[in-house]
Amino acid sequence: MRYPSLKTLAVLFAKFKELSLLFIKTNIKIASWKKKIKLKKKSGNRDVDNFIDGTIVNHNGNCYYHYYYNYPLFLKWVPYRKFSNVKKIGEGGFATVYSAIWIDGKEKYAKQDDGTFKKIGSEAIKVALKKLNGSQNMSSEYLNELKVHWNLCSKDTTYLKFYGLTKHPETKEFMIIMELADKGNLRNVLSNNFKNILWKDKLYILYNLIRDLKNLHKLEYYHKDFHSGNILQAYNSYRKTNISYVSDFGLSRPANEKKSDNRIYGVLPYIAPEVLNGEPYTSSSDIYSFGVIMTELSSGKPPFYNRKHDLSLALEICNGLRPEFGKGTPKIYKELAYRCLNANPDQRPTANKLHSILYYWYYCIFDIENFPYPEDFQERFGYNLEEVRRKFEKADQKIAKISTLYKKNPDAIYTSRGFTFSNLPKPTNSSIITSYINNDKDYHDSELVNLDINNKCP
Repeated sequence: MRYPSLKTLAVLFAKFKELSLLFIKTNIKIASWKKKIKLKKKSGNRDVDNFIDGTIVNHNGNCYYHYYYNYPLFLKWVPYRKFSNVKKIGEGGFATVYSAIWIDGKEKYAKQDDGTFKKIGSEAIKVALKKLNGSQNMSSEYLNELKVHWNLCSKDTTYLKFYGLTKHPETKEFMIIMELADKGNLRNVLSNNFKNILWKDKLYILYNLIRDLKNLHKLEYYHKDFHSGNILQAYNSYRKTNISYVSDFGLSRPANEKKSDNRIYGVLPYIAPEVLNGEPYTSSSDIYSFGVIMTELSSGKPPFYNRKHDLSLALEICNGLRPEFGKGTPKIYKELAYRCLNANPDQRPTANKLHSILYYWYYCIFDIENFPYPEDFQERFGYNLEEVRRKFEKADQKIAKISTLYKKNPDAIYTSRGFTFSNLPKPTNSSIITSYINNDKDYHDSELVNLDINNKCP
């Protein structure tokens, strides 16, 4: 065995020393660059400042990812005076939303050879400002939810962009700076345009939503307040269509309130029966809410619009009451929704499995000629692609006959609020849900929840 000569070792040592010094200098420059950014913001709240600092300190330098997808590198503190044309566009149980022009806008950075980032420009953009009610004294638990919010947005480009924080000049409440969803929420879209939303559009909405839930659950987070008011739509110029986004994960409760074991927050018709019964939130609780949204897309009406949202409704939900479907809804769709609405959370499909199913269903209608793995599909489902397409195209013919007129009960409330229930019965399924779930004889959809093609679809 030959060993390197002393001369070769000396050259290697010199090179190692040179690289080590370069590494130290680069890290000093990066630290100095981060320090300059940190000194620019003053939120007036040490915990908030530390939170923003953390997004800078922990920035991984993956400039390609952020530049390619046009995503922020880190959160910023932005003085309120940097916004113009601020207009109120919505109000929920614990927040008020405004549209605004961010004058300085997104800053664009280019990574330098020494590892630092150089600002190469900025542009004014339209954003959403979400004022968190009561956040002058933000609890540490709520701030942790904001950290989760950033963690999700910074790891995955399927969520609306999270740019930073500001403060309302009069109320001193904190405001989240977010990407503006210019088409509003799903509830308003259904109210204003239901007759023009075909089944391929509905399946595409559901596919986008379950993709977001799948990514959320993969990181071991739960939404906890999933309803059509928290589903936002924005026009995507690349795809030339509207894209649906899940928003407000974990943020739908008072910003100044600490977590309580006996208080539930959300919109009552979307809350899973086991949660109403005092059980903790799980990923299956989100799947129940997804099932309720499936009924809403089918009928065009918010769930239990004609009922007072109170203890009586909570009792009936635990006893198996579920929202209605629209006329002509395909049976395979109803069965899948009822599986999501199962009173037993352990028997609901996972987000991964729903993602696979909706991928197949959507492409059966949207692009059947280029459909991947048709043999696998027919083997697992028991019918061919044309059969699936015919089911949904037939349902399209019924949409015009579905009445979108309804009289809402004044006590049917679709903004998030707190509930305290006690002595509710153990959740059970109604006979109709049981019949759909157990009806494997007439339909082959018992295969649905066993389908797993996560490596085959985006």
